[in-house]
Amino acid sequence: MEAKKKMLWDAIHHKGGQVPVMYRGEPPVNKRLLTYFGLKNLETEWETFIHRLGADNYSDGETLGGFSTYFPKYIGPDFSTLFEINRFHIWGIKPVAIEAGGNRDLVFSKNPPLAEKGNLEDVKNYPYPQLEWFDFDTYVNNSEQVDYTSQEQQQEIKTEHLKPSNRYYLNTSCLNSIFMTSIFLRGMDNMLMDLVSNQKYAQILVEHIGEFMVNFCRKNLESIGKRIDLYGIWDDFASQEGLMLAPELWRKFYKPWDQKIIEIAKSYGLLVCFHICGNCTAVLPDLIEMGVDILDPVQTSAKDMDLAKLKKEYGKDLCFHGGLDIQGFLPRANPAQVRQKVEKIKGMFEDQGGLILGPSHYITNDTPTENILAIYQ
Repeated sequence: MEAKKKMLWDAIHHKGGQVPVMYRGEPPVNKRLLTYFGLKNLETEWETFIHRLGADNYSDGETLGGFSTYFPKYIGPDFSTLFEINRFHIWGIKPVAIEAGGNRDLVFSKNPPLAEKGNLEDVKNYPYPQLEWFDFDTYVNNSEQVDYTSQEQQQEIKTEHLKPSNRYYLNTSCLNSIFMTSIFLRGMDNMLMDLVSNQKYAQILVEHIGEFMVNFCRKNLESIGKRIDLYGIWDDFASQEGLMLAPELWRKFYKPWDQKIIEIAKSYGLLVCFHICGNCTAVLPDLIEMGVDILDPVQTSAKDMDLAKLKKEYGKDLCFHGGLDIQGFLPRANPAQVRQKVEKIKGMFEDQGGLILGPSHYITNDTPTENILAIYQ
C-alpha cells in the first residue's frame, strides 16, 4: 500500500499520526484551479492536480474517489431526461437544471410522479425499474467532479480490467438513496404524511424501492465487490436542525433496507461511507451499530455537529470525512484563519486518527482561491 492510501487507512482505523486532507470542489472551482496550476483536463490530470494542490486524496460526495468511483453502464430505456450520475430518472423522476453562480445544480423534487396517486393500487402498479437496465460487465467512472451531460462522456472500463489499487481507494456508490427516492417519487409533504397517516402506502413504496436497491447492490458487488475498497451511500434525511422525520419512523421504514445493503457490502470486506448532510446525531448510534465506518460530510455549520463534540461521543467508532465548513467559514475567512482552523482540527485528531479532513461538501465558487490553497499549503 503506497503512502497516501496508507495515510487514509490509518485515519479510518484510528491509528493516529498525520491527519490526511482531502479535496472536492464544484466544477467551476475545479476549472479555476486547473487554470491556476496550468492544467487542462481534470479527468486525465487529477493526480497531478492533487499533487500540486498539496492534498492527500481526491474525494467525492460519499466516497474516497473523485475519479475512482464506478457504476454499471445504463442500457435501459430512454426517459428523455437530463443526465445525472445518480440515475434518478429510472424511477420516472425528471431532474430540472438550475444555473447559479456559474454552477449547474439539478433539482429532483419538481413534479413528483406519484404526487397525485395516493391509492394503494397506484403504488403497487407503478412502473419500477429493472436490473436488466444495467450492464454489470461494463462500468463507467462516475465522478461528480465533472459536469457530464451524457453517459457517453464518462470513461468506460470492463469489469475484468478493473484491478485492485495500492495507490488509491476504488469505490462504488449510487442507487441506494432510499429516503430521497421516496420523497422524489411521492413529494416531500405527501411522503412525510404517508409515513404517519398512510403507512400501508408508505410501506409498499419503500419496500419496492428498498428491494430494488438491495438487489442492485447485490448484483453490483457480485461484479466488482472483490476489486474495490469502499461502498458509498448517499441519503440526505437531515436538515440543519435535525432529522426530517422522527428517528422512530426512519428506523421502522428505512433502516432495515440500509442494514441489508450494508451487510452485503460488509460481506465483501468493504468499508462503508454514509453521507447525510445536516444534523444527523440522532441516528449516529444506529449507523455505528449497522457497521458504517465513515461519516460524510460532517456539516459543522449544522446544530450539534461540532467536531470536538462528535469526536468525544463517537470518535472511537467512526471516521469523519469532511469537517471544514463551506457555507460560512471558507468563503468568508482569510487565508490565515483557514490555516489556523486546519491546524487546530489536525491537533484534535493526531493522537487517535479518525478524521479525513476536508471541505464539508464540494467547495463552492464563492470561495477565494487563496483560501482553498491555505487548506493544503
